[in-house]
Order: sequence, then C-alpha cells, then structure tokens
Amino acid sequence: MEDQNGTGRLARVMPWVIILLMGTVAVAPLVPPRAPAGTDPTEFSAVRALETIERIAVEPHPMGSPAAERVRIEIEHQIRALGLETELQTIESPDYFGAPGDTVPVVNVMARIPGRASTGAVALVGHYDSDPTTPGANDNASAVAVILETARAILAGPGLRNDVILLFTDGEEPAPRFGSTAFVSGHPWADEVKFVINLEAIGSGGPSTPIATNGPERWIIDRYAEAAPYPAAFSYLTATTELIGGSNTDFAPFRDRGASGLELAYLHGSTIYHTLADTPDRVSMRTLHQEGSNTLALTRDLADLDLAAPEEQSEVVFFALGRFLVVRYPATAALPIVLVAAAALAAAVYRRRAWRRLVPSMATTLLAALATGVLALGVWTLLAGARDTMGITESYAYLAGLLLLAVGTGTVITRLVNRRTKARPEATGRVATWLLLALLIGLAAPGIGYLFAWPALVGALTLLTDAPDRPRWQQLVGFALVSGITLVLLVPAIDTFYQLAQPRPGNTDSQILFVIVVPAFLMSLVVELIRSFHVPAADRTHTSLADHYPETKTPQPTT
Repeated sequence: MEDQNGTGRLARVMPWVIILLMGTVAVAPLVPPRAPAGTDPTEFSAVRALETIERIAVEPHPMGSPAAERVRIEIEHQIRALGLETELQTIESPDYFGAPGDTVPVVNVMARIPGRASTGAVALVGHYDSDPTTPGANDNASAVAVILETARAILAGPGLRNDVILLFTDGEEPAPRFGSTAFVSGHPWADEVKFVINLEAIGSGGPSTPIATNGPERWIIDRYAEAAPYPAAFSYLTATTELIGGSNTDFAPFRDRGASGLELAYLHGSTIYHTLADTPDRVSMRTLHQEGSNTLALTRDLADLDLAAPEEQSEVVFFALGRFLVVRYPATAALPIVLVAAAALAAAVYRRRAWRRLVPSMATTLLAALATGVLALGVWTLLAGARDTMGITESYAYLAGLLLLAVGTGTVITRLVNRRTKARPEATGRVATWLLLALLIGLAAPGIGYLFAWPALVGALTLLTDAPDRPRWQQLVGFALVSGITLVLLVPAIDTFYQLAQPRPGNTDSQILFVIVVPAFLMSLVVELIRSFHVPAADRTHTSLADHYPETKTPQPTT
C-alpha cells in the first residue's frame, strides 16, 4: 500500500515538475545575464556605460534646448578622449516642442573608426535627445552609452577590416526623425553605410532583442545568432513590427533608403517611458550588459566581412531556445510543417474515432480563448486606469492573475458545454485548433505561424502514438514534449505582447491597452492544450479501449 501511495503521489507531482522545468527553459531568454564585476579592456563594461548614462540623463534634453547642447558637448568630449575626430552635421528644423513657426538647430554628432581595407561601413546609431518630459536614461542615453563603450572596446582590440561609423542623432523624438533623416539624405557618409545597428529603449529592462530587420533576413539573423554572446531573437516580434508598418524610429530612414540592418530594443517596465521616472537608477545593469555585449560582438563580426558582396534575400523563422541558442530555418519550411501536422492529426482522429467530437471540441477551445480575451480586456482597462505606473514586479503579479483567469474561464466554459452537449472535449479538437491557427496565421506571416505549428505537430504526433495500455512513463514523455515545446515557444510571445499592452502615462499615443487580448488568448490556448495531455494520477493501464476511445463503445442490448 505504501508503494502504491508513493507511486500515486509521484504521478500527481511529475506533471507539475515537468511544467516547472519547461517553464524555466522558456523564461531563460527573457532574463538578461548578470553583468560581471570586472571586464577585459577589450570587452564591454556595463559599469562604464552606466557612468556615461549618469552624466547624460541629468535632466530632460529635447532638441534645441541648452540641455541638449550640454549632452552634445559631453559626447564630443568622450569621442575625443578615445582619440577620434568628431564631425557635426547641423540643420535648422521646426521647433516641434516650442512655438509654431520657430526653428531650432538639430545637430548630429559623428565619428569614424577607420578600417584596414574597408568594403563599406557599419553604422551604430542612437539618438541623444530626449522627450521634454523625461531625462531619458533608458530612452536613449543607454544607446549613447552603449555606442561609446563599444567604440572604446573596439579601439582597445585589434583593428577591423571595415570602417565603423558612430552616429549620435538629434531630433529623433518628433515623428519626422529630423537628425537621421538629414544624415541619410544629406551626408556623404550615408552612401558608405552597408549595415546599420540602431539602438532603442521603450522601458527600463528586459531582454535586448531585434524588433526590426531590413535586407537579407536569413543572413542578418545568422550573423546576430552566431556573433552575439547572449542572443534573444524571435521572428514573431520582427514579423509583428513589419505587419504594423515598421519601426517608426531612427531605423526608418535607413530602412526606407534600403540599407541592411537591424534594430535592438528592450521593452520591460515601459510605464516609465517618457516620464520623469526614466532616471539612471532605473536602468537594468543586466540589460545594459546584454545589449552592449551583443552590439560589440555583432559590430566586430560585421566589420570583418566583405560587405560589398551582396547577400541572398531570404526570409527566416527564428526563436531563442534558452539563453545561448537561436533556432532558425527557412520560411519556406513553414507550410510543410503544417501539412505534416495535418496528416498526423488526421490519422490520429481516425485512429481514435474522434471525428464527431472534433468540431465541438474546437469550438469549446476557441470560445474559452475568446472569452478569456474579452474578460481580460475589461479587467485590464480598469486596472490600467487605476494603476498606470505599475512596477515590473507588480505587473507580473497581474500577469499571474491573468493566467488564473485563463484557467478559470476555460474550466467554466468546458463544464457548461459538457452539460449541454454531454460530450467531453477531445484532445484532437484542441490540437486541431492550434493547427487551424498555424495555417491561417502562417500563410500571412510565417514568422508568427511557427508559434502554433510546432505545438500542433508535436501534439498530433503524440496523439497518433497514444494507446490505452501505454506505460505511464511514456505518457509522461508525451506530456513533456507537448507542454515543453508549447511553453518554450509561447511564453516569450505572451510576455512580449503583455509588455506592449502596458499603460504608458508619459506617452499615451504609444499606449495600446487592447493588445492585452493577445496574451490572454494565447494563455487560454496553452492552458487548454497542456491539460488535455495531462496524465491522470490513476493508472491508465487498466482502462479499456472503449474507455480511452469513447466512440468505440458497443451499445448494450436492452432486456
């Protein structure tokens, strides 16, 4: 009896252990690495970068202000301390934040690290002006500090083949992007730029990740994944940026000109965006270390390539697995993956005699997800109105509440449907829901469709190989595969869309609270899929085929 009780307890605990382990792997790319206390002179130092941020982000410094001039002088001083010559590009622009009709000088600060035999230049871009409402420690003194520290580390090491241009733009905050537009359209160095790395921040921390690319995507992501020591990249994010019209930052003028490149940014803690709370003490040292180390490594990699040789234009699907690996494959493989999943699911439905329960189960799954999204929108709208300056810890407490909402809503709707239809939701129906979304979304955006295609494929194969007399360890393996791939792919997406839905009292134009529907919808789908593969504590080896596949039950004759 003790052995049976012990086995039963183990059976109840194991699914939760699996979810915890897989959840840890899923969260790993979202947690930047710890910044080391000391570094080699040729490596990036977050400590030195933070010192620069502290000197710049003393007060708001919008374009045309005396404070902006002070920041410009500080940047010039640091460039000259590196042994480089500075160059200024000055234009007169409308005083966006002042009186109508007035003009102010917009001044770009530039420097150049010459290469041994340059085939083109790599441009590091970050704006040094801030919005009038913020000292801009993260947005965008952090970018200025990363570029300066990257330049120092490059100069401390062996020379590079290609030139590296340091471009500190002015006038980024207004929509016209005065400084970067002036550089792209009017400065002779712009013709030499073969690759641009633009740095931005919409929060106080979190992973530094590519939010936009331009040019040969497969080659760009390969370079980033292989060079960056702490890569965190997801094609659902870059594809989403492209679907909404692209990034409206200093990256846009380079993108419109056709220059290859990528934009790195971080999003966590965006409630401080364009507020007085964006101060140096709100800069994450982990994020600063990750962004700086990745920028330095990628710059060195690109600056030693033949940038004059054109790269093949090709789309790619990619996602981070853990903290050091980026999985990527051609976008052309997206549809075959969905087709294989569809074939496996069709065979599983036939084998399980589940066709009558397929559509009702799909409807129940979608209804639960939609209801969760609608409820989340109502609750979040009220909550954001009352707590528009929530901290990161508080914000994640609300995300945990959102998970409970998804679990509760799915449970209630499933029971209501069961009571009315007398039919228990079938796992094939839940997998079919993921497959349908993979097909519909994948056709429009393969970079997003993978979120649904891989869980659908693994779920379909698990159902196909399922059997009522299968040992418990094999059942747990199937559960681990389905829950593992689902959590690894979906947790970063849920987190990203949750960050995008944060209230931003300092910039309500960028506030998109209704996006909360997306993480709520995804959470519900994840919950319903995982619990449909949950291994019950009772030993299933004694169940009959009729119990496992209800539609194979033979009607009993009446007397």
